[in-house]
Amino acid sequence: MTQKRRSKELALFGVRAKTVQPGACLTTNFAARATQGASPDELVPAPYAPWAKKAMDAMDAFTGQELFTQETDVAEAVWRAVHDTPGQLRFPAGPDAHWLAQAK
Repeated sequence: MTQKRRSKELALFGVRAKTVQPGACLTTNFAARATQGASPDELVPAPYAPWAKKAMDAMDAFTGQELFTQETDVAEAVWRAVHDTPGQLRFPAGPDAHWLAQAK
């Protein structure tokens, strides 16, 4: 079922549904908090180490991107979604999310 259809069905009950779509928020400390300061070598069992290395290499390339979302971008998108009256369903948050939404 599509988001638009679900939103129309919920509207019959006075429920408005919106989706905030953030991009990559590289300015948070999520990874540091998730690992609690431990190195990946300590967290990944030896049999999975080659896979984890590939994933971490890809992450390094990902975190070097020029366009990314900041926390304020998400807050502004939430504000727009809450105060939207025309019925827009999707609210991209951040320059990378806007780029992706336009590419679709």
